[in-house]
Amino acid sequence: MTTIHPAPPVPSVRPRRLPAPLPPPPPSTSTPGELLAGADRLLGTATASTTGVWPRAVALLLRHALEESLRRYWQTRKPQLAHCPPHAQALCLESYADPDTARRWSTTWAGLSRACHFHGYELAPTQGELCAWRDDVERVIESLAPRIR
Repeated sequence: MTTIHPAPPVPSVRPRRLPAPLPPPPPSTSTPGELLAGADRLLGTATASTTGVWPRAVALLLRHALEESLRRYWQTRKPQLAHCPPHAQALCLESYADPDTARRWSTTWAGLSRACHFHGYELAPTQGELCAWRDDVERVIESLAPRIR
């Protein structure tokens, strides 16, 4: 009886693909302060044309201001981190800034992220919640801004 042995595996001729490097983040045309001012305008002037939309718009502006302040902080402190996602930047923040600022950034960002997404079974954030987040965003911006210069 003849024994048939399996053929040895053929080495792949294709070169291994390396993951593509992340593109640099686009430069923001708005400063964190300008984004905060835009959120303030919406908070103070809800009209009939913005009914139902303004809470999420304010949350989006506040979250963008928070992310932009962190990106600018890393751009001056450790530029290679400015290209990472906000979650990764926030994880590193506690090692470079004070722990209170890092915790405030993460907590505020999580709340704003939840508020930015529409869920049919949840209400939009209230004006009181948005005002509290706005104050937290302002504190984080002020905490990170002196370190930017």
